Amino acid sequence: MRLFLDTSVLLAACGSTTGASREIFRIASANRWVLIATPYVLEETARNLPVLHAEAEAVWKDLRTRLLVMEDVFTVRQPVVFPVAKDRPVLFSALAWADVLLTLDRGDFQTLLGSDFYGLAVLRPGTFLERERTAGRLVG
Repeated sequence: MRLFLDTSVLLAACGSTTGASREIFRIASANRWVLIATPYVLEETARNLPVLHAEAEAVWKDLRTRLLVMEDVFTVRQPVVFPVAKDRPVLFSALAWADVLLTLDRGDFQTLLGSDFYGLAVLRPGTFLERERTAGRLVG
């Protein structure tokens, strides 16, 4: 399964050793998940990383190596009503490259959380892990 991780998930994984975002990284290999981001998300993560604790930079260097970096996608052929212009590259890139978009951004993705966007599931990391556990697909 291909999981697109937005900036909020990457920052949460860097900032906490115990949350669902970090757990995604911990068990990705065992579950054969491909963790995907784009340059747009990586730049946004790097720009916001200094607001976290000092160790977050070292954690980011490790986690960054586990990501498959795909090209940013800025347009799609489908009709889209998504008013948050700054997050369109996240949504469109996830649609192009992944099966699931993982986000903690309730403000910008509120209308999509827990639903599908042209077949792309949009979930919080914890909700995704619960879904996989309930379906009996979670390893680790």
